[in-house]
Amino acid sequence: MLRSTLVFIAGAAGFMAAMSSGRAAETCFHVCLKEKMTAPDIDDQGIRDLMSDCRDVCAERAEARLIEAGLGDKIKGCAPQPVDDADLKKIRSASPSVVAFANAFTWDVNNVLPGKIIRRVEIGTQSLSLQDVTLTASGIVEPGESGTFFMNNVADGYPSLRVTSRIKAIYACPVD
Repeated sequence: MLRSTLVFIAGAAGFMAAMSSGRAAETCFHVCLKEKMTAPDIDDQGIRDLMSDCRDVCAERAEARLIEAGLGDKIKGCAPQPVDDADLKKIRSASPSVVAFANAFTWDVNNVLPGKIIRRVEIGTQSLSLQDVTLTASGIVEPGESGTFFMNNVADGYPSLRVTSRIKAIYACPVD
């Protein structure tokens, strides 16, 4: 029991270290999560619940900024379209690696696309029964900003799943 608790604490510490490296510390999501992950006895489900709460809080803040800038109706009416392969590669190379922890998946996206607001990210991975699945996370990342996309219940029961999870598509809406 003590060993499993120590392993869990070490894993949580590693996750927090990964979150605070580079630009990740600047995202609303990571600031929120860091403030909330204070309980010494937190478990995987508790971490995922906090992640969900932080995702929701940050999405509300981002939407409020867009409304304040006069873009609220335009963004609400936009059906996000997939970015082309060149733009996907630009975003991936400008953004840190994905983080998988506690059966959750996060990716800090640096939006380097002028004139486009990133609204959705898709990953391809496998279920525990090794079936290919596509998972989607929505959010709002304005041009020149960084934001975190969070996907809950991404199975990480097999070590190879972390390696095979990949960004499949990024969807954006034009600002203009």
